Amino acid sequence: WLKPSGCSSFISIPRAASAPVDWPSLEIMGQPSGPAHLASVALVGTVSAYLCLKGAGVKPILTLTDRTSWAWEITALCFFLKVAQDNKDKVAGFYWAKALVATGIAAFGGGFLAPLLVGHTPVPIMEETFVWMLVVAWYVTHHIPAVSDFLTLMMSAPAASAMFKVFFNIFKTQQVVGSLELAAKAVAAEDLLPHSAYFPFAIAGPLVCGFLGGCGGMFLPMSSGLKPIEEGKVWNVRAAFFCPIMYYVATRFCGCDLLNAKLGICLFRMAGDLFPEQRD
Repeated sequence: WLKPSGCSSFISIPRAASAPVDWPSLEIMGQPSGPAHLASVALVGTVSAYLCLKGAGVKPILTLTDRTSWAWEITALCFFLKVAQDNKDKVAGFYWAKALVATGIAAFGGGFLAPLLVGHTPVPIMEETFVWMLVVAWYVTHHIPAVSDFLTLMMSAPAASAMFKVFFNIFKTQQVVGSLELAAKAVAAEDLLPHSAYFPFAIAGPLVCGFLGGCGGMFLPMSSGLKPIEEGKVWNVRAAFFCPIMYYVATRFCGCDLLNAKLGICLFRMAGDLFPEQRD
């Protein structure tokens, strides 16, 4: 606003609105380039070098049993960053609390539903680290403009995209197997109700919980209905259906070692996620 001398009225001087953060050198035809690619390769190289220097084995990393390094923390953080990034457009324009809850449902939905079905405490409540990792991932993805925009471009670059998919599937496999084994033990330990007269051990219950552990968040909130399974084209739903069956058959009927079976379905999920054309 300006009030010239000798003038009783105010004159409005329009100002250009502040432009959003732009990264002209980072994106060409919708694809990240330049610094985004370099940062992507640098991130993958740094994580790989760290795990190698710590002597972390491939199998312990893929089965989330490594205790010689920060592989567990890296896997969990990458999982939450990918979930936040995958849901970034879906929650755009939401009030912050609603956006955070929607992101949490996408990450933890199955982790709540499966344990609750068998009367156990949900994993996010037992392991509080997950909750705070999710909050950090959500905040960095949405509310630090320059960093958030650059992170989106970097995570869509081929190297980083592949790395985040790998860690995402490692964590998802843990959710599937954890939910399935929790249900199997809970049903076996049940002493208030009689056990099945025809099945020596539970099959349906663990498979359902394993399925929910893999994609339960997609059915929440309840208003979503059965949309995720209407056409059967969503890979995460298909993987959540096949992986518990493969794992249960391998471990209960074929005598396969639990960790080997877990590794197998982890690699199955990864292959489907990394090679969508061949998968379909």
